[in-house]
Amino acid sequence: MNRKGLRIAAATAMAGVAFGVAAPAANAAEAHRTAAAAPAVSAAELAAMKAANPASATNGEAGITPQQLAEMTALAKAAGAQPDSGASSSLAGGKLGSLINLLKKSPGLLKAAVKAAKGGARAFEKWTNSLSNWNPVKWAIKSAPDYIIYQLIDYLVNM
Repeated sequence: MNRKGLRIAAATAMAGVAFGVAAPAANAAEAHRTAAAAPAVSAAELAAMKAANPASATNGEAGITPQQLAEMTALAKAAGAQPDSGASSSLAGGKLGSLINLLKKSPGLLKAAVKAAKGGARAFEKWTNSLSNWNPVKWAIKSAPDYIIYQLIDYLVNM
């Protein structure tokens, strides 16, 4: 194979890799945007969303009402807008305070989060991943930097 053929093969392979990685990432971003941008849901729609995730009964989502979901969505958007103030984030403000307030909106989620946090960082991550894609708590936690998540776990363990 000559030099030109190698260049064409390399460019084709790179394009394939780029589309192979970019397409699923774009779909995940769209799903997150759709879930986060959902206005208000009815009780029937929320029940259907809960039924779609078998882990909803054990991860604390079962008790969420449509009103709580609307409040949590607003708080999650506010948490995402919080500036990242560095490792000196206090409990009273910033992303950590927003995440704590977000969890406090649903007693069932808070109880499940405390239980998961007491199991360690991996158990907390597993619990976060078990939350449904429509749940704003999942996306608020996943968008937080690692040190905020560790501070959140520490706070929940010591509650």
